[in-house]
Amino acid sequence: MGNVSEEKSTVVNYVTKSLRKAILNGTLKKGERLIQEEWAERLEVSRMPIREALTQLQMEGLVEMVPHKGAIVTPITRDNIEEIYQTRALLEGLAVEKSLPFLKEVDKNHLKDILIKMEKLEISDATNDQYIQLNAAFHETLRKGCPWQRVQKMVETLGISPIAPNLLVNHYPETQREHRMIYEAALRGDPKELRAAVEYHILRTKNNLIQYMEEINNKLS
Repeated sequence: MGNVSEEKSTVVNYVTKSLRKAILNGTLKKGERLIQEEWAERLEVSRMPIREALTQLQMEGLVEMVPHKGAIVTPITRDNIEEIYQTRALLEGLAVEKSLPFLKEVDKNHLKDILIKMEKLEISDATNDQYIQLNAAFHETLRKGCPWQRVQKMVETLGISPIAPNLLVNHYPETQREHRMIYEAALRGDPKELRAAVEYHILRTKNNLIQYMEEINNKLS
């Protein structure tokens, strides 16, 4: 049974990556309809993996499902990335700085458990969802003590761009080193050091995303 579902997930991953690339490099333009039959034919797959890929791309904010129209392309631009990540660095940096004095021993132990699980995880298409969940839990735990509810809500609204882990698999070792630095700053108990480590981590992700997008755009030109 495992093999059937593994094959299915490989096809869905292939379709998701192909469609994501077409959106990011401008093959599919903003506001264009993504026609399922056309792409099923082009990628030589059935419509089922196309539908599943669209669900993933909708979560990443790259398509919007519009009634009576289907999937409409909403590409992310360099400007969007700058805005999301600069804002997140400011807000999340502030949230963790305010949170640290209120984090209990049990929270720091939980951070350590998450960190170890992330470090042991062999990153691949199959484990990517697991990594995204662990990453979100790590950041949430860091912020949980923040008494400023508005800041908490704003960070949650911004979210962690779900597109990043899918594009930045090659940067995984670097990301993990940063997570360990963040954890060690939390253990040392210096709110300013923790804030700086979190801001650095978010801004580096931003730079890597922009670089990735420029690379796939250059390949096309």
